[in-house]
Amino acid sequence: MKHCSSGIAYLDEVLGGGLPKPSLILIGGTAGAGKTTFVLQSLSHAAENGETSVYMPVTSQSFEKLTDYLHSYPFFSEKILVRPVDRSTAEKDPLTTLLDMGNILASTNPDRLVINPLDTLGFGFPSHEKRRFLYSFDSMIQDWSALTMVTGELNRPQIHQSILPHIADGVIYLDKELMGDRVVRKMEIMKWRGMGNNMHNTSSAHEFKINSNGISIFPKLQSNSTPRPVGEGRLSTGVNDLDDMMRGGIPEQSFIVVNGGAGVGKTIMGLQFIFAGLKQGEHCIIVLFEEKQEQLVHEAGRMGWNLEDYIKNGQLQIIYSNPNTILPDEHNLIIKSCVEEIDAKRLFYDGVYNLESALPDALDLKNHVRLLIDFLKGRGVTTILTNEVPELFTPEKMPEPYISSLADGIIMLHFLDHQNRYERAMSILKLRGTDHDRSVRKYIIGNRGIEMVQKGFAVK
Repeated sequence: MKHCSSGIAYLDEVLGGGLPKPSLILIGGTAGAGKTTFVLQSLSHAAENGETSVYMPVTSQSFEKLTDYLHSYPFFSEKILVRPVDRSTAEKDPLTTLLDMGNILASTNPDRLVINPLDTLGFGFPSHEKRRFLYSFDSMIQDWSALTMVTGELNRPQIHQSILPHIADGVIYLDKELMGDRVVRKMEIMKWRGMGNNMHNTSSAHEFKINSNGISIFPKLQSNSTPRPVGEGRLSTGVNDLDDMMRGGIPEQSFIVVNGGAGVGKTIMGLQFIFAGLKQGEHCIIVLFEEKQEQLVHEAGRMGWNLEDYIKNGQLQIIYSNPNTILPDEHNLIIKSCVEEIDAKRLFYDGVYNLESALPDALDLKNHVRLLIDFLKGRGVTTILTNEVPELFTPEKMPEPYISSLADGIIMLHFLDHQNRYERAMSILKLRGTDHDRSVRKYIIGNRGIEMVQKGFAVK
């Protein structure tokens, strides 16, 4: 069986090589889910690559109006052969429509065919008559050995009740839902006949978005199939006394969570970690949500850390995303691309709690972070991730460990009531494989970042 490119980024990878030919693929979903965009994008890609591509819209529009509509898609290819089918005839006399379709196939001999939509054919007919028609349609399609995609305006219950999925070799379901004030779109591969062993990432729905370029799908991140050997070295945090508490610094390829409330210096600690790596010639990445690059560079400059030069020479990349519009899986893929592009050694992920609006379920958020960390470790990246706790707390009041449970190390930055004033204090709660210092250490934030000033003071 030959595989053809879908023309949709990452979808071929998810499908284990692309769309099989010959085959009949159903693209299902409710109104506005993106079915027409999907098939026109795929058909346009095929046409531009030399395939004979035929588009059969089942419509009551005039040809001129239909042409105007198709050209509203910026990616629409003029090489597509458009052969409309009259909707009223299709609904009332599907057998005549079937003959018309056969004549179109005979005259064009397509490599790739789209019928949009197919479920309107024989609308209102008794179920047994519609079933007979669809079996006849399937037999006709089999004779032409084309890659055929049909659309159906079907919700989830209808997908399971319709005869269309039974005759189709594959079923791709497009879904959308309102989450807060934004629309979240997901694509699910519900059926893929005979291709299960070659497919990847099909156990869950995949995020996608629609813009002027068409559909972009964002599969779940995968860890590196050939991970780098676990290093035995240590990386400096940029805070000398903290390195001493860790018996030499952060173990290579570790994932460290820095928990703390507002104002304790989580971002500063992450910047010190990155700047220490930059001075060693390492390639680094900073992931931001709340501050944009210009603001972060300015604040780092106040500490004497000139990030601008490292950005210009390509040693440092900063990824900023708006938490109100972020697609979590797309975000992970952006990070993946940057890590691979510069072969990053260190990564600072500032403010994982900003993902909570996009991933309100704590388990989903934990799984999302786990996929990223598995990938980063496979690439040999050492990561510091910050997580904000929205109130004053001490280590014994640490929040639910939904992300902390993934960590190789946990550093707590917190306020303590010491002699009638709040002091900043630091402690290492966990550092896998290291007999670390377990004392509570006072620190200040000076003009060179975090500095330890006292050890083992009393807590009121």
